[in-house]
Amino acid sequence: KQWYQRRVAITAGDSNLLVPMMLLLLLLGAAHGAAIQSSDSNLPAFPADFKWSCAGVPAGYDCVQIHELADPHTWRDNYFCWKKGKTDPGLRWSSAGPLGGMRCTQITEPADPHTWADNYLCVPHGSLHRFLWSYAGPIAGRACIQWIEPADPYGWNDNYLCYSASTTG
Repeated sequence: KQWYQRRVAITAGDSNLLVPMMLLLLLLGAAHGAAIQSSDSNLPAFPADFKWSCAGVPAGYDCVQIHELADPHTWRDNYFCWKKGKTDPGLRWSSAGPLGGMRCTQITEPADPHTWADNYLCVPHGSLHRFLWSYAGPIAGRACIQWIEPADPYGWNDNYLCYSASTTG
């Protein structure tokens, strides 16, 4: 009850405490992986501002490297990218399980024997981007980008990262 009474006093105009309280809330949110992106109109749009590359970083893009260390089939030059000049969407790659404090999408190819069961593409919890993965073709009604590695013989010709929002309404 005391907290509520003090809260009422703050919202009633105690500007000496209001600004420090707002800064504290922002810092606490940032410390817990909360992204302040909801009002960022410069975020890359899916799929138009994103690109897959199996041949290094493409010109005009910033990227996160997609690399499974145990896979010998040229994964060291694979990248998932967004257009330069767009806000960094906070993408992170893990080849050793989901990353703490982030929302992760499992990236797997069951036909590949090189430990692809523990790979994840992650975004901050507050990110507007929500992804789905398919290792068996694009997901109907979803915007998708193909992830292909022609040098890997284990099923990497029908894999897609898709946006979780439906494109059919």
